[in-house]
Amino acid sequence: MKKQYTLTILSFRTLTCFFLFIFSLLALGPAGLAQEQKLKGKTVNINTATLEQLEKVPLMTKELAEGIINYREENGDFQVLEELLQVPGFTRELLRKMKPFLLLEGLGGEECTC
Repeated sequence: MKKQYTLTILSFRTLTCFFLFIFSLLALGPAGLAQEQKLKGKTVNINTATLEQLEKVPLMTKELAEGIINYREENGDFQVLEELLQVPGFTRELLRKMKPFLLLEGLGGEECTC
């Protein structure tokens, strides 16, 4: 009787840990762990990046990437990252989360993280 009770508690703890792990993955949002590993320490120049390169930025959807390219074609290069807020779908919070992965081409052809 005691052995069965111990197995029940062990199973409950295992299931609890499993569900906590799953919920923590879900808490990362739609990006999940795969998104975080896409660039891992790399940045993308929003003034020169292709659709495929932009889509590798964590939290970047195809629609946002297309919006960046369309904005570039209509308005020229981005001067500051905050200009991304003019692209439909971008919010301040999203920009804040993406900033570590984005850069602009600096003066004299240098690249700078802005």
